[in-house]
Amino acid sequence: MKNDLKYDAFGNLDADYYVEKAYELRRAYYAELTKKAVASIKAFFAKLTAGRTLKSAQPQH
Repeated sequence: MKNDLKYDAFGNLDADYYVEKAYELRRAYYAELTKKAVASIKAFFAKLTAGRTLKSAQPQH
């Protein structure tokens, strides 16, 4: 069995390394979640306004 764990200078499991890896994964997850939420909100408003017609800015006589 191959040991892929990272250890510190004292031979202990390098907790700081794995905590930073967890933060990295969490940042990536929240970035993707935010992108999907923004796209969903944009699609909602695009669909909401697609059915409405814009009135002309020119005065009608």
